[in-house]
Amino acid sequence: MEIKEKIDELEEYNLCDHCFGRQFARLGRGLTNYERTWIIEEKKDDLENLDRESFKKSNIPEKDLEIDENCEICRGIYLEMDRFVKRIYNSLERYEFSTYLVGTRVPSEITESEERIWEEVGIQWVEPIKSELNRMIGKRLEKQLEEKKGLETDVDFKRPDINPVLDIEKDRVELQINSMLIHGFYNKLERGLPQTEWTCGNCRGKGCEECEWTGKRYQDSVEEIIAEPLIDMTKGLETKFHGAGREDVDAKCLGKREFVIEVLEPEKRDIDLEKLKEEVEEGGRVELYGLEFAEKDLVETVKKRRANKTYRALVKTEEKLDEDKLDDLEKIKGTIKQKTPTRVSHRRAEKTRERDVLDLNWKKIDDTTLEMEIKGEAGLYIKELISGDKEKTNPSVSNILGKNTVCEELDVIDIEKPEGYENV
Repeated sequence: MEIKEKIDELEEYNLCDHCFGRQFARLGRGLTNYERTWIIEEKKDDLENLDRESFKKSNIPEKDLEIDENCEICRGIYLEMDRFVKRIYNSLERYEFSTYLVGTRVPSEITESEERIWEEVGIQWVEPIKSELNRMIGKRLEKQLEEKKGLETDVDFKRPDINPVLDIEKDRVELQINSMLIHGFYNKLERGLPQTEWTCGNCRGKGCEECEWTGKRYQDSVEEIIAEPLIDMTKGLETKFHGAGREDVDAKCLGKREFVIEVLEPEKRDIDLEKLKEEVEEGGRVELYGLEFAEKDLVETVKKRRANKTYRALVKTEEKLDEDKLDDLEKIKGTIKQKTPTRVSHRRAEKTRERDVLDLNWKKIDDTTLEMEIKGEAGLYIKELISGDKEKTNPSVSNILGKNTVCEELDVIDIEKPEGYENV
């Protein structure tokens, strides 16, 4: 379709300058849609020579914008722009953010009218009214945020901090507040402390005598210890914890485990991470390292990491150690086979896994006790490597020594770090 032909067809409709010009929105750069209408009107006596090159700033005539309440598409909706911006501005009052994206929900009668006209004249060069409203409201909002609050903000089309959506028909604003994420590494200095909240299995969180009516099997977790001051700082709704694996509840973690903690619906984002670290560490149960703000895509990356780890284990035997067999512990190095351990069989599929023991050292503490350092591939079950788990792990410390052995204490003392974080 030629430009003139489309103009001729659109003349049959009563359209305001916004809605008429929006049918040619892909022509020219740096123009508003009503300025496109003005260029067309200025050249109405010479439409045969109107082409793409005509849509440029130098061709904009001097004219005041008038909005027609009788426009067949928008019904004068552009008269409400100041009120729309004020409503969105007020809805954002208590939130801190640096990126945003405005959305609108346009009344169905307006979109239906627009689509009816498109059926008649085509969709070449057009921009939907929703897109224009989003852009215009967004620009005015940005100006108000800067003038009234001194905020420097940017539009983010992928993942803004906050996404206000104006429902024009219902005259309300719906807010989508994206999570704030903090990446770092933790040490857990206390045994009997799970990584995340552990619901009571007896009452499933409802509260019972067994859990002293708390609904939890363990009263604290690494997540909760970090979350308490973090929620206070951000005024967020709740947190989600994403760890690069987890240590056993009864094991200490001294190897700096990677994690991302996600704060849902934070009101405040400009927080002091050093202060967060100090408040978390006051209790002497958890240490934090390398805290930094993070992007959403890091969550899956962290959860999928498979890092080799070094453990320190206190190993006890039922009977006196046989000195002649201690050197045979070297045989554990290399590939071992582990069937799903008995202690996790209720939640993991039965299968045989092959994992590598990369290094192993030990020293004798007394006649029935060894201290062992074991470096293993990700996914290696250390307690079962020691006990044998009724021959489900082979070889094991137990079958090499020929005695029943148990891991009395276990510490994760080193976790290989991802590239760029080796010195955390």
